[in-house]
Amino acid sequence: MTKSNEAVVNGEAKRILFQSMELIMNNIKANIDHLDKNFKYTQKFINLVHDGLLNNRRFFLLASGRSAFILQCFATRLVHLGAEVYIVTNLASIPALRKKDLIIVLSGSGTTSIVVSLLNNYVNTIKPYGIVTITSHPETIIGRVGDITIKLKGRTKRDKAIGDTAVLTPEGTQFEIAAFVYLDAIIAELAIKMGKTNDEMLEKHSQNT
Repeated sequence: MTKSNEAVVNGEAKRILFQSMELIMNNIKANIDHLDKNFKYTQKFINLVHDGLLNNRRFFLLASGRSAFILQCFATRLVHLGAEVYIVTNLASIPALRKKDLIIVLSGSGTTSIVVSLLNNYVNTIKPYGIVTITSHPETIIGRVGDITIKLKGRTKRDKAIGDTAVLTPEGTQFEIAAFVYLDAIIAELAIKMGKTNDEMLEKHSQNT
């Protein structure tokens, strides 16, 4: 490849890269505006998690696929705040849900079959202290089951992609990144609410040396 051709290829790659990042950041901005206008739901979410941390409620987190990775990151930060957290799958043996515990569900589509199945299994067994669902589709079965339902904007795998730019943020990328940013911001709010410093949270880190 000649230097001129290499420059064209690299230039195109950079253009696509920044276009993708811009779409993602625009979606985050749209979520900031949306969440600000509907902040009462986020406030309820913060209060519920704060109560759970103060009263030693266990946190059961349900998700699948890439959303499960997002909740794993959230779980890590909850542990740094002192929580007892379990990621619910159909593969792991975990303690039984108690009435004093909390369930947090992340599903962009709100219809992920394995998450619906796991959630129904838990809800039909016992009613926990609180259920929070985070989704782009509050009207779905997952969205409706929440005591608190947080709607995040962003295309999910069930939404029809429109235009040639869809591949720049494929499937549920917009929702997943918005959820990651949102949940990390929730942790920041909780840390300040609890008077936690970065050093205190670091003490809970498994690799703090």
